[in-house]
Amino acid sequence: MIWFRLVSIAVPLLDVYGGMFCYFFAPATLVWLFFGSLVFVVPLACLSIEALFCRNRKWSAVFALTWLLLVLPFAGVPETREWLRTLGFYARTKLASDYMAQCRLSEFTENGVTQTAGSCEGFDRGDYFDYIVYDTSGEFILPVSKRTSEWKKVMSAATTEVTVDRDRTAYHLFGNYYAVVVGLLDGKG
Repeated sequence: MIWFRLVSIAVPLLDVYGGMFCYFFAPATLVWLFFGSLVFVVPLACLSIEALFCRNRKWSAVFALTWLLLVLPFAGVPETREWLRTLGFYARTKLASDYMAQCRLSEFTENGVTQTAGSCEGFDRGDYFDYIVYDTSGEFILPVSKRTSEWKKVMSAATTEVTVDRDRTAYHLFGNYYAVVVGLLDGKG
């Protein structure tokens, strides 16, 4: 029975934390992790209640820590989620030695400095899309009013899916890579 307790603890934790890591690393595994977690959340709750009623301090503490770890990423602490997501994307770029080869990049000159920008890949998440954008100027996370016309021209030509006319939710991953979230109603539906 101890193995069932350990599996009931490990699978939901793997879904929450492994799912964040696999967000860009292996997006297809997200579905399997989610369903695996759904299967084991009910036994985890039952085992937690059993440990409380049987006054088993050791297992009560283990289950309390498990529930804390499960709730922590959703309790307004986005740093853990972002860090794991970035770490997964970093691993993806390092394992694929030619990751930059799949990017559609264009060079442009801005204030006398040659910059490079373009899109690398996109992930269909159902009701929104995630795009990986490479941008040496860092303008993708700037408001639309602060983006230069040279940058807008290059990004419009390089990315047909991600338009630069309106604000998008963009965040920095690492280096010159950015993730851009485009909702279904923002031009893809």
